[in-house]
Amino acid sequence: MAILLSAGCSGNDADQVLKPNILLILADDLGNNDLGSWGDGSAPTPTLDQLSQQSVRFRQHYTDSTCSPSRAALLTGREPTSIGFQPTALGLSPDLDTLPKKLQSLGYRTAHIGKWHVGEALEYSSIQPSQHGFDYWFGMLNHFVLKGPNSRGETLRTKPTHWNPWLQENGTPARQFEGYLDDILTEKALGLIEKPGAKPWFINLWLYSPHTPHQPPAEDAAKFPNTPEGRYLAILSRLDQNVSRLLKALQESGQAENTIVVFASDNGSPNKARDSNWPFGGTKDTYLEGGQRSPLLLHWPNHLKEKDIRVPTTIMDIFPTIVALAGSKRPLDIDGQSLVPLIQGNVYHGPEKLFFAIPYATGMSYGGRVFDEGRLFYRPFTGPMMTAAIAPPVGAAQFNQSVPAFPFDAANTLIRDWERDVREVPLTWQPAGDGKPGILSGRSMQRAPIFGGYSIGLSLRGSPFVDRVQTIIEQPGIWQVQLLQDRRLRIQHGDVVQFSSILEEAVVCNKLVVGMQVDAAVDFPLQTPAQSVLRVYWNGLSVLESTALLRRPETDQPLMQPTFIGARADGSEAFEGVIEKPRVINKLLYAEQDGIGLQDLQQQLCTAP
Repeated sequence: MAILLSAGCSGNDADQVLKPNILLILADDLGNNDLGSWGDGSAPTPTLDQLSQQSVRFRQHYTDSTCSPSRAALLTGREPTSIGFQPTALGLSPDLDTLPKKLQSLGYRTAHIGKWHVGEALEYSSIQPSQHGFDYWFGMLNHFVLKGPNSRGETLRTKPTHWNPWLQENGTPARQFEGYLDDILTEKALGLIEKPGAKPWFINLWLYSPHTPHQPPAEDAAKFPNTPEGRYLAILSRLDQNVSRLLKALQESGQAENTIVVFASDNGSPNKARDSNWPFGGTKDTYLEGGQRSPLLLHWPNHLKEKDIRVPTTIMDIFPTIVALAGSKRPLDIDGQSLVPLIQGNVYHGPEKLFFAIPYATGMSYGGRVFDEGRLFYRPFTGPMMTAAIAPPVGAAQFNQSVPAFPFDAANTLIRDWERDVREVPLTWQPAGDGKPGILSGRSMQRAPIFGGYSIGLSLRGSPFVDRVQTIIEQPGIWQVQLLQDRRLRIQHGDVVQFSSILEEAVVCNKLVVGMQVDAAVDFPLQTPAQSVLRVYWNGLSVLESTALLRRPETDQPLMQPTFIGARADGSEAFEGVIEKPRVINKLLYAEQDGIGLQDLQQQLCTAP
């Protein structure tokens, strides 16, 4: 028995040793030209250039155009719009699978270090890295809190800084650290590398360089001209040095050959100090090539040979690729594809099209790429729609930039079809019965109308008008929809109560759509007041439109409660008829809008025989 137990333990330990460690380094706003060997050669990045020479280089790699959606896509392998990042969100719903959760299940010790920026509800503990698969985390929930609380102890969004940052550890209150931010983060990662422990490790190191403001250390700044570009080059030099320190630690600790190193960026550069996106046009915050093309390197000594990959890949692919290299299968319900078959020269099904959208009060900014046509379209918040050629892989010969213009209607049709696929929130439905209401559960960060755009459509079968109050929707602590005796809807959201006009005569099946847009106040980088929109439709007719200010709850506890349909939580005030499974869309829908609109949702209601 002792021999068998010993053999079993040894086998398990051996399995753990065979699993590769994983170091994922994510730069912030690093463009294609910010690696010397990927651009015009002016970037001072000798370590990264050498790493590139020894890596699998993905020469046509796409991210989103801003921080949050790219980071959410990396962690989940999903289209960010489908999980509420459009481009910002409350946070990741706790029922979503993530890369660190998957690695934990494979026996990995997981750590997040650095910038997070995967959720705006900083007051909610459920958005923190520890809730999404990380055993340990150290850093900042976003870069706007780096200067710490004000004199009254309040956390406010302010201009970021690279110096003497306020950082958190495992959710404890932030405290101030002396020094240069990326040096502090790198030191923390080095401490974990140098004390590896028995389990394989995953270190998710999300650095802040070369994001604004450009505040390099003095010793680096002295090597370059005292100009905006010079200061930017100094920051790139420091980034390169920190990567060098990490690679050196892997070598000296004997872990280099058993460690996968991934180097990526969350999006392109804003091009404020130099043309960091050369040779691509466009910048961060746009859906042109410069805003969404960035380097991706995959390095694993003696396992992956250096080579160029010249087909389109996306940041969603990092999750399934790492999981495959760790010896497991790709989760079936994600959008990203493992790049391992591509690396091995086998069959690979890359993206045929890519689409992105940001809804706003009076329309939508969107972009899309159709790879077999070699062209993209981009409609900004203001101005006409633009058409451009999709740039070839980095290092390819000059390409023909003259492409036929995308007709607006054709582009809008593509966006509409895409939104039909990605905007409906998948929820678990338990029909009403035995005196209990129907129950919607899952996707807690998307299921309630408290952040961004939201619409819920319900099919109400049977005569809805009776001489008592009937509850149609209730999520305790957040909102409630009731049908009153006088044929009006009473809608309560937090402390705000509003009433619809009198509803028309009932039909066999009545269609109710309630839509909201809830935006919190923002004080930096642009001062924007809190604002809300409520729109309610009964059988396609508008019965309530309001801009009364709505707010999210102070804690995330109400979000974890199910949404009750057709009665209150205790079964009282039950609806007399039958309510079919509701459909929830993460966009405020109304008539005559770009992409998916009110008519699309209404067509899906009252369709059951």
